[in-house]
Amino acid sequence: MDLIESITFQPPLWSIEQERIIKLPYEHLASNPGKNIRNKLIHVFNKFYKLDEDKVNKISQLLEILHISSLLIDDIEDDSPYRRGRPSAHVLYGTPMTINAANYMYFVSMLHLQQLSENEESATLTKLLVIFNEEMVNLHRGQGLDIYWRDNFVIPNEQDYFQMVMNKTGGLFRLAVRIMECLQSNYDKTLVPFSNLLGVLYQVRDDYMNLKDPQMIQSKGFASDITEGKFSYPLIHALHYAKAQDPEGFEFLTSTLKMRSPDDDVKNKVVDYLENVSLSIQHTKKWLEEFTDSIKEKYMPGDDKELFNIIESLGSL
Repeated sequence: MDLIESITFQPPLWSIEQERIIKLPYEHLASNPGKNIRNKLIHVFNKFYKLDEDKVNKISQLLEILHISSLLIDDIEDDSPYRRGRPSAHVLYGTPMTINAANYMYFVSMLHLQQLSENEESATLTKLLVIFNEEMVNLHRGQGLDIYWRDNFVIPNEQDYFQMVMNKTGGLFRLAVRIMECLQSNYDKTLVPFSNLLGVLYQVRDDYMNLKDPQMIQSKGFASDITEGKFSYPLIHALHYAKAQDPEGFEFLTSTLKMRSPDDDVKNKVVDYLENVSLSIQHTKKWLEEFTDSIKEKYMPGDDKELFNIIESLGSL
């Protein structure tokens, strides 16, 4: 068979080595795992949905692929030099290669939907694809709005921030729950509202820890949200406080965030303002405690001790 016929009548050839090469940025981050809170939650959620362990593991793998891929893109969009204590993937492999790896893995994750739909009703795969697409749209809406606010210095109010977080951070929690509900119609109560709250709790905690937690400082650098010019929850509170009551402080905060300085002395001054002037650090901590208590008292889907402990740990600072 000549070259033209081989191209015409055969599918594209692909080798294990080629697969390894294009996944290098992804594997760089995947080989350095985080706390994997999503995996723990999926297995706890399954106490309510009672799916086969094989399906639960596939859902967990799908979520992990999406999470890692989104972090690869996040680090490019935020110009983050470090992730989990190591150089970010795009620093080592370049931006084009990393974008391609992340986008490629988004589609690879969809193969898990095909596997999950095996031995199910014929319409199940279509339903799973619709759910997947809806939550990926939500994720990119949230991320896009977050970037727009940062790059155009549009300070969101608290309600807009929470809506953005429900899209950006809540999307993967919601995706897991909706996939489980698609595969198991016999359940007592939907966990989608709970997953919305979980996304908000997780993100506000992450915002707080970025400024105060030694482990996160070691992983991403001190107060990387300030370097990125990001409107995190404590910074939003401080900016609204300063705009209303402290014009000089507002000018200091806005100029510093626009500067996107990596200098620790500069960032320490911002954190000092948040602690000693606007009291935004204390406000965030109190909000997290009250929000966590509210979830535990009013919105827990059951009395599962393991789920209670996860919520308790997320609310503990």
